[in-house]
Amino acid sequence: MIRFALFPVLWLLFSPLAGAQRSGDADLKAIIDQVRPSTVTIQVRGRDGGQIGLGTGFAIDSTGLLATNFHVITEGRPLTVEMASGRQLPVLAIEASDRRRDLAIIRVDVGENPLPALKLSDAPLPDQGTQVLAFGNPLGLRDSVVTGIVSAVREMDGRPMIQLAMPTQPGNSGGPLVDLKGNVVGIVNMKSAVDDNLGFAIPSDQLNLLSDQPNPISIARWVRLGQIDPETWTPLFGASWTQRGSILNAQGLGTGFGGRSLLLSNKNTLPNPPFEIAVDVRLDDESGAAGLAFLADGKDKHYGFYPSDGKLRLTCFQGPSVYSWQVLEEVESDHYLPGEWNRIRVRVDTDKLLCYLNGKLVIESNDRQLSGGKVGLVKFRDTKPAFKRFQFGDQLQLPTLSAPLKTALANLIDKPDRLVDFTSEQRIELGRARHIVNREISREVSELEQRISQLRRVAEDLELVPTLRELENALREEETHSDRLLRATLAIAKLDQPDLDIGAYVDRVQEMTCEIRDSLTKEANSAERRDALHRFLFQENGFRGGRAEYYHPANSHLNQVIDDREGLPITLSILYMSLGQALDLDMQGVGLPGHFVVRDATEEPQVLIDVFEQGNLLSREDANRLVTNHSGRPLNDADLLPQNVQQILTRVLSNLVGGAGRRQDLSAIHRYCEALVIVDPDSIESRRMRAQVRMMTERDAAALADFDYLIENETSTAAYHEAMALRNQLIQRIEPKSGESKSSQPDSGNRANSIANPDRDVTPNQASPNP
Repeated sequence: MIRFALFPVLWLLFSPLAGAQRSGDADLKAIIDQVRPSTVTIQVRGRDGGQIGLGTGFAIDSTGLLATNFHVITEGRPLTVEMASGRQLPVLAIEASDRRRDLAIIRVDVGENPLPALKLSDAPLPDQGTQVLAFGNPLGLRDSVVTGIVSAVREMDGRPMIQLAMPTQPGNSGGPLVDLKGNVVGIVNMKSAVDDNLGFAIPSDQLNLLSDQPNPISIARWVRLGQIDPETWTPLFGASWTQRGSILNAQGLGTGFGGRSLLLSNKNTLPNPPFEIAVDVRLDDESGAAGLAFLADGKDKHYGFYPSDGKLRLTCFQGPSVYSWQVLEEVESDHYLPGEWNRIRVRVDTDKLLCYLNGKLVIESNDRQLSGGKVGLVKFRDTKPAFKRFQFGDQLQLPTLSAPLKTALANLIDKPDRLVDFTSEQRIELGRARHIVNREISREVSELEQRISQLRRVAEDLELVPTLRELENALREEETHSDRLLRATLAIAKLDQPDLDIGAYVDRVQEMTCEIRDSLTKEANSAERRDALHRFLFQENGFRGGRAEYYHPANSHLNQVIDDREGLPITLSILYMSLGQALDLDMQGVGLPGHFVVRDATEEPQVLIDVFEQGNLLSREDANRLVTNHSGRPLNDADLLPQNVQQILTRVLSNLVGGAGRRQDLSAIHRYCEALVIVDPDSIESRRMRAQVRMMTERDAAALADFDYLIENETSTAAYHEAMALRNQLIQRIEPKSGESKSSQPDSGNRANSIANPDRDVTPNQASPNP
């Protein structure tokens, strides 16, 4: 499995303050200035001091009480609290907490400077349609504000929740939800699993109930909850190690290089070889790494045997940095079960190391650089692994199945519906060996799921072919600018809706054109034609900007914009331009940063039109305000240049990529990237993104072709080397036995030397080193 940063820029395609700047109903700046000083950032830290979580809180009492979500502070973790001014507030206690309500109140030391507390709303629940502002740190972007409305109050899990028509993200949790008077009506709690433009908040009256029932726990005692037994274990290099029942958990980056952290057993004195250690490990993310540490000196030296990126690795760690680490062997194994518990075991013999996975020998090494020391567990990077059944002894191998039971198990896997045919004795015997049996069944299920996933991927690609061809044909047709744009935008919508009939919607737009023409006299001038267009769209048919669900994919699908009469600025503008040009108006698309508008260049003076705001005419000052609010810089002449079909379609697809990125929908991102390259075959950025998505979705041959193209055409030295590195990883995955011959590899030295003055700053993947 290859690690990627999934295009962090996609998360920045929306501006948290955009909604706030659009509202003209109140002086929102005054409310923001009132609330922000009372809002704090809560960082949850591991015992080494490294951040393992980020959320929001707010002052509810000037003497030092802060409200937040329970899941923000989690149980047994040290906290740091920082005000917007940068002032740090020492945490004294968890004054009250309620896991079921997901609420917590923290007491902090305010010294001689009382906190500006927020007032809780007197109403038990806000009215539907109430305009609200949410404060927080979405996705780590500190001190952000977003506006929206209360769309409903719903019963969820037996308690009322405020449903919000606004985007919420990790980091918003625990932040105040305030009305236009600055009163707290709720505590932001979670985002919807269905739609990114939907969130929920806990009504503020629930906070009053918690305040009336304090159950204070000093912070010193709080951080000991779930703490590991120091007589049993010794942690090294930070991270947060906890125990719940028989399960050991770890989270947070270790302070060792590559995020390394160890947990060494205090109860095992190593005898002379041979001896064995074993543990069951489950990774939260298969790109992580965690497993056994052995022959550890209690400092930097030890061996490690662990799964990493879906492979099994044996490493000798001789010091604190990667330069002193030696990967002795790395192998793939069909016996590894992604996402499941895997039993890993090491036998330390007098002359060799034997490493087992689920009872199968996967690595044998003669390396004996280290001897003596302790045994335990190890984790790397930001992995959050779980461990159970840690054992140490002379012989730890799992019991084996007898030949008859192996046959019975094979029959059971082949025909699970025939379990009824098994005798009671066979069931009992298989049950006694349930660890072996369940792993074999899990392995079979994993192989079947992988095959199903591959077949579905093939089906998706075949389904995509005719739509991509329609997009290509639309761009090649010798038609007017507006007709090409209309058909191509509908083809983009068809990427997500294969049954969409493009011709039917082209006919619908023509019908709309005829209806507008019928309302005009033959002598109608350009201003009268534009007025008729506005009257038809905004007054008679109610076309409007899609605010309530701004980031919904439907707002980027032109067919749904036509059906639902709402959409994004760019899709509404595409429809507007198509109708306008059919009325012999010279309509041009203008891609202002953050807000697409239309220019009517039919006659002088030319005017800008905000279709999202029902056809408002914009002055240059209005356009400057839009650009400044979005990007923080003034309007320049380049912002007002008309965009061609290629540029407009790229922007539509970029919006869809952004939404799919927020949903972590790789299949959708792949579809849009395929279309991006068709729209602009010469775009290095589009080709680079498609190469990575193809690689991430295991479309290896297609990804290889893209990387070859990038290596040949990249103009940035850093991007070229990144393409080379990813291509090499891909080759290793495709041909793990031998890779490519040296003659088939591009001449990286000559190619790199030929690149001068890269035209952009491209940063390679900054993931932690892979131990």
